[in-house]
Amino acid sequence: MSDVAEILLARAWNSLQFHQPLTTACAREIRVIYPGVWTHGLGPDFRDAMLDIDGRLVSGDIEVEIRASGWSDHRHDQNPGFDRVILQVVIQDDLEHQVQRSDGGKVPRVDLTTWLHRPIDLTQSFPEVRPLGTIGFEPCAPAVAAEQPALIRDIWQRAGDQRLQEKVTSISGEMAVQTPAQVLYSGLLDALGFSRNRQPMAEIASRMPIDQLEIALSGFSGADRFWSAAGLMLGMGGFLPFSPADASIGRFEPTQIGQIERAWQELGTAWHGLEVSPGFWTLTRIRPAGHPVRRLLAGAVIVSAHGGEIVQRLVQCLTDQAPRRALLRWIADENPWLGRTHAHELIVNVLLPFAIAYGQEARQSALLDQAAEIWETLPAGSGNTVTRKTRDQICGEHSLSPGSARAEQGLIHLNRNGCTPMRCYECPIAHLAVDFDVESDSQTQRL
Repeated sequence: MSDVAEILLARAWNSLQFHQPLTTACAREIRVIYPGVWTHGLGPDFRDAMLDIDGRLVSGDIEVEIRASGWSDHRHDQNPGFDRVILQVVIQDDLEHQVQRSDGGKVPRVDLTTWLHRPIDLTQSFPEVRPLGTIGFEPCAPAVAAEQPALIRDIWQRAGDQRLQEKVTSISGEMAVQTPAQVLYSGLLDALGFSRNRQPMAEIASRMPIDQLEIALSGFSGADRFWSAAGLMLGMGGFLPFSPADASIGRFEPTQIGQIERAWQELGTAWHGLEVSPGFWTLTRIRPAGHPVRRLLAGAVIVSAHGGEIVQRLVQCLTDQAPRRALLRWIADENPWLGRTHAHELIVNVLLPFAIAYGQEARQSALLDQAAEIWETLPAGSGNTVTRKTRDQICGEHSLSPGSARAEQGLIHLNRNGCTPMRCYECPIAHLAVDFDVESDSQTQRL
């Protein structure tokens, strides 16, 4: 069965096409409460599963392998990203021992072959009880989405406001112990790392604070200041000297490569030995536009242009007669390494929450009013996997567009606080669906 595609095994697990309870190789009894959400092969195959293991409820990730030895073959035992795995699912158990995570934890294993409803090579004919990548087995409120979509969007927007307030509270706490410029700088780098490289970006912001970076760049101006900032940030990221592959990502001229590498050697001596390890970055399935080299170059544009005055630049944009256009001009139009789509995400996730927190701290009512107005009117972005999955889980075949950035942020908030921890009965969408069904039943009885 070594040639059986792993995707077939994933489909069988995803749709619970096996008898329960399962018994592991170490004689533990397992019941699958929730199989988790398929990750498209980015890290463990299923995240946020819920299992009953010998009567104890356990949450974590699931790794699907053809052979049990695939765990070590793929070096999952050395990858901290697999330290939340609570079960290995295989169809060829070629080991006599449990595999081990990088944190030392043992992972129980089940050979699904004897428990499947039908042979694994017939998995493609399994009914699509639950398509790969979906959150739940049935949509939450498709009838409401079809008949009263405004009620759904209202909940999304209010949830977006909650997410915004959580961000504002977190930023206010950070400003109690760090300068506003450092907090904004850290937030921008965090967002430039997106979901998969946030941690190494945070390390750069921590190891190379903006005030020290500004001191190193003093005396430089124009293009020299940018290339110096790029050298310092790329050097701290562990990308220097450039490999041919990394140099091609930046599309540098030979003279530019030399200027960047010299900047790190001559200006970055205080940080030599503190570089982020190259293995810290996630580069698998990263598009060139999302590669850390380009993201750090985007950060270097912002830092070199404004440095320690980055907060003042934000305030200037927000007090412009056309503040949203001014923000986009600053973040995207003046930055060849960052497109408008990603600039929109920075505005929503970093700049507006920071502006509100800073406006409250500095008691700048005009700044607060402008930030609030932009938040209320900002259109939706291009969305992401989380927003699309959550929307589909709520609406089913009656799909709704979020319509606003507030609603998109609300979808993320509902996913993180309801879908992922499976707190369905606390979710306002669930309450809405129940109330809607009760009202519909009452109207039917009256008829």
